[in-house]
Amino acid sequence: MSRELLEFSLDSSLRFSTNSIGVSTIRGREYLSFLDTDLMTLAIFDYKDTQKLRTVQFEYEGPNGLGNLSTSVHYLHAFDSIYLFHHWSGALIHLTDSGKIIKRYPLVDYADSANLPMPFPSASAPILYVKGKLIIPTTFTRYQKDYQDYPSSLSLDLATKKVKFLSVFPELYSKAYWGTKFKYEPSIAYNHSTNVLVASYPVDPFLQKVNLESNEVSQHFVGSEHFESIPPFKSDPFHYLKKENGTRDQEEEDHGMTTSDYRGIYYDQNHNLYYRVALIRPPLEKLFDSEGPDFSIIILDEHFEKLGEHFFSSQLYDPSKILMSSKGINLFRKDVHGSNENKIVIEIFEPVETFYN
Repeated sequence: MSRELLEFSLDSSLRFSTNSIGVSTIRGREYLSFLDTDLMTLAIFDYKDTQKLRTVQFEYEGPNGLGNLSTSVHYLHAFDSIYLFHHWSGALIHLTDSGKIIKRYPLVDYADSANLPMPFPSASAPILYVKGKLIIPTTFTRYQKDYQDYPSSLSLDLATKKVKFLSVFPELYSKAYWGTKFKYEPSIAYNHSTNVLVASYPVDPFLQKVNLESNEVSQHFVGSEHFESIPPFKSDPFHYLKKENGTRDQEEEDHGMTTSDYRGIYYDQNHNLYYRVALIRPPLEKLFDSEGPDFSIIILDEHFEKLGEHFFSSQLYDPSKILMSSKGINLFRKDVHGSNENKIVIEIFEPVETFYN
């Protein structure tokens, strides 16, 4: 892979503490943006002229108040058109660049006993824009007895407000109890040229392909060379019923942090490639000395044939902050930021043929 570094300078009023970062194209030009939920600020950098910065300040209270933005995720559609999924209220909020609320789209009611799927975007599973719709990965609000037909993504038509579920959890989630909640958080990618949605599930070596025109679903094996099958926490799928509400299970937490799994799936339309992220978690005896899981990126062609796999160290890179641009896949350099918190450094990896072989 060929490499390039981009540096973005932060002024004294900004901190890079975020669960939401991405690259958007506005009027033919790319912009990197991240949401600082503590300061309630959206920072927008010119991707090429990295010293150019604009910010959007959101309000906590009042008619445009958003309240607690913790774990919220944004999508920058245009400078004056910002979408934000507010995790605590379960609503998607459309805002202007002055922080004014244009519209709210309620997507989930946490009090509903029907246990409807909960949108759960993140930096690893960003909100996608497709032909006037936003596509968002979903998970559950409470563990299920059976995951057959349980939605793993939805689309919201911004004009009609109609919500449609696009994909469902694979069968293996109903066959065992996989433990901590992040083992149930899918990520998605969209191929504009084929109108195909691809879902990656943390414990499934198969990718799920959904043709959004025909609704045909197929599975494609894309495993990592760094680990084999992923063991569940318990073989009994109803184990969650034995848990006491509000109590911690240290054994379950340790299992989650030491059992390797899959994370983001990304489509690179400029190179017509897919990238799947595999987290290589440390054994228990090394867990507390670890800086986080190492990871690999698996490169696939448009038919999900594996072209290569590249290892990345957690000492240098953060697998929770991976984003796509026209140049390739972008990785956050946490080592550089750790030595200088006033600087964000993104390393761009552009796939080249020699990497595949």
